[in-house]
Amino acid sequence: MKEEWRAPGSGLPHRFPSGGTGTRTAFFGSQPSQSAQIRSWCQRGVRLPAHRAFPVLVVVSELVANAWLHSASGAECGRVRIQMRHLLERVLLVAVTDDGPRPGQTVCLPRLSPEADALATCGRGLRLVDRLSVEWGWSGEPGRPLTVWAHIDPYAPAHESVEA
Repeated sequence: MKEEWRAPGSGLPHRFPSGGTGTRTAFFGSQPSQSAQIRSWCQRGVRLPAHRAFPVLVVVSELVANAWLHSASGAECGRVRIQMRHLLERVLLVAVTDDGPRPGQTVCLPRLSPEADALATCGRGLRLVDRLSVEWGWSGEPGRPLTVWAHIDPYAPAHESVEA
């Protein structure tokens, strides 16, 4: 893949050559209006029917939303890096890397929050990730950019309820 560059905040992804067989990488800006573009990029990358790609799209959407909300990725010139790679015949790795904490912000590490109230407007993101993935975790050093990753089996039976 040819390397492309777009100025941060231009609304266009910043792509790099793949980091290995089957790895797709793109950088997106800080605008929530890019959510549809991110989902479209992921849908093309997984090359699965919509019903199989659904858990991948939900997980990536939640991880990106968390990066925008809890890190410098949500600042005016912030960005997120998204990577996708087929690990095994059925399992995909998705990883979202943020820009690290905002200046003056308390370091926030990814963790499952207590069960959210049914009417709460936030607090379900990582619960959805947990329920839709085989496993998930994070890497990086607190106070620096963090990567939250998930292994997803798009062929796994659907959970009876994905409400978090």
